[in-house]
Amino acid sequence: MDLSQYLEIFIDETTEHLQNLNEQVLVLESEPDNIDTVNEIFRAAHSLKGMAGTMGFKRMQRLTHDMENVFSTIRDGKMSVTPDLVDVVFKCLDAIEEYLECIKETSDEGENDNEEIIGILNACLNADNSSVPAKEPALSEKAASDVSVDVEVSADGDKRKFLHIDIADFEKNAITEAKKKNMNVFGATVYIDENCILKAARAFLVFKGLEDVGEVIKSVPTVQDIEDEKFEFDFSLLIISEKSLEEVKKVISNVSEIKEAVIEPYDIPSDAKVVSSVQESEEKKEEKKEEVKKNTTKTAAKPVANRSVRVDLDKLDVLMNLVSELIIAKNGLVSVSNQDEGKTSMQSFNEQIEYLERITTNLHESVMKVRMVPIESVVNRFPRMIRDLSKKLGKEMELIMTGEDTELDRTVVDEIGDPLMHMLRNSADHGLEPTIERLKLGKPQVGTIKLNAYQDGNNVTIEVEDDGAGIDVEKVKAAAIKKGHITEEQAEMMSEKEAVDLLFRPAFSTAEKISDVSGRGVGLDVVKNKIEGLGGDVEVTTKLGEGTKFTVRLPLTLAIIQALMVEVHNEKYAIPLNSIVTIEDVMVSDIKYVQQKEVINLRGTVIPIVRLDEMLDCPEREEEPENLIVVIVKKGDKQTGLVVDNLLGQQEIVIKPLGKYINIHRMISGATILGDGEVALIIDSNSLV
Repeated sequence: MDLSQYLEIFIDETTEHLQNLNEQVLVLESEPDNIDTVNEIFRAAHSLKGMAGTMGFKRMQRLTHDMENVFSTIRDGKMSVTPDLVDVVFKCLDAIEEYLECIKETSDEGENDNEEIIGILNACLNADNSSVPAKEPALSEKAASDVSVDVEVSADGDKRKFLHIDIADFEKNAITEAKKKNMNVFGATVYIDENCILKAARAFLVFKGLEDVGEVIKSVPTVQDIEDEKFEFDFSLLIISEKSLEEVKKVISNVSEIKEAVIEPYDIPSDAKVVSSVQESEEKKEEKKEEVKKNTTKTAAKPVANRSVRVDLDKLDVLMNLVSELIIAKNGLVSVSNQDEGKTSMQSFNEQIEYLERITTNLHESVMKVRMVPIESVVNRFPRMIRDLSKKLGKEMELIMTGEDTELDRTVVDEIGDPLMHMLRNSADHGLEPTIERLKLGKPQVGTIKLNAYQDGNNVTIEVEDDGAGIDVEKVKAAAIKKGHITEEQAEMMSEKEAVDLLFRPAFSTAEKISDVSGRGVGLDVVKNKIEGLGGDVEVTTKLGEGTKFTVRLPLTLAIIQALMVEVHNEKYAIPLNSIVTIEDVMVSDIKYVQQKEVINLRGTVIPIVRLDEMLDCPEREEEPENLIVVIVKKGDKQTGLVVDNLLGQQEIVIKPLGKYINIHRMISGATILGDGEVALIIDSNSLV
């Protein structure tokens, strides 16, 4: 059976279960007696086991099965939660995540059996629970064995419910004909594990497996009732097959969460009730089989992980309504085009264009809302990371998160995980002092790292703040001089902010020794490049002895932005509106020079200017104008003036990537297509500043 069509759903749901497990185990670590948390972990592990089994990932299934055993024992009060056990469970979750990453890349779980982790799990189980009976064989072992677990059949035939099946005339004839052809007829009763949460799916997999080795001629309850889950945890079958009893039994037992499979050769009992009208006809059965076959043989392409967004139905309703409005507008324009030319026709045309403009604006807003997802999906993994860092660094610390429900465009959310991780690791390693040092300074024993997110106009601001030692500016300068980034003279002239900005230089670190947490000079430069690549900026404020705060500002979306359209040498360019401070008319005589660079003095602030025509290799002008139009743009607290020829006005533009075949300067961030079909390049003001 081809299960690739379900792989994307499996990846999404496994990711959710893993996140839930990480959160619940963190709660369990601080509240070992919380039985609700234990139940939640058991349920999540059980769901993961079932999903992995259905998809055929036996290694993941075995690991989650053993995890489930441990929490089942804890749930029964036969085992207690210890710090060592929590560490082992976190190792299990890391191993499951490793399987998941492998599945995302190759659609296969890989070859790592994680025997060491399974051994530790079972050792914990046996050490704390000597009275617990021996664990049943791992499901993967069951599947690999030639014969599944044998079931003792009682004399009264309680386990052999197939003996009491009423059969129809055509079924009796089918059994008789099969025996004439020396084929085997088996009766089977299949018992599903009571903890199974998808019993109809398990039954379906049994039917599907039996199709390959024979034909199911009778089912009690009926196939339809089984599909609708109108049965307990067992069902009976009559099977015609050329295969042996052991082979048929193995097919049934190979389905996960099948507890027992009682199967024997079948003869029509002398007291069997033969009916002709109760059962469905052979034709209907064949139709149903064909339908099932069609539904299960569709193939699907390999999934692209993390490309899905869950959308509220209300948002989709609004979107659907707007699309229907769009069709009405289109019909209106077609109607106007069929009218005779004249004043009335032109007026109707303008009205339809205005109507269309309103709809497209609303449609844009609606689509943006659909693409927006809470940053919760990114930040939820950080409490676990801080917990691991706390143990690794030997520092007591806690993470306080607020504003997780703040929404960002999905493409931005996917990209900010790494920058935020680097900033949190930086706060944990460089920011917070060791516990003994904090106590000497009169600070709380447990260091605090705060992560706060909130929407600010068309931007989202994310702050990462700690109450640690702050940044020692002199130490940063000394490290920069030692690495050759700056000279001693430059260091003396630097302001505190300029010195702090040195931390964002590539290969720069103040760590005295390299560890697996920091010291390699990879971190804050990655943060800066990634965030600026998303059209945002990052700044640091610090106070020695009191702590450090990183502030990241990101645009809400990367797809559609408001821009100022400008002209340089008859070519049109777009400058993102959120980076523009003001537009000034400057006399050429007011331009001064500082270190051979052109600057203007704007209300007491010295601002360097960039002539876009020179940057863009435009032909030289025959004569210099007396006045220049200067667009002042900012990045953080830095400002630069961009000299343009004309202002064309504000416009909403759709950003289009330039493609990998065009090798272009960093100052161009993309392109847009204008109303007349002309292409205009988008200026990346951040790189110019």
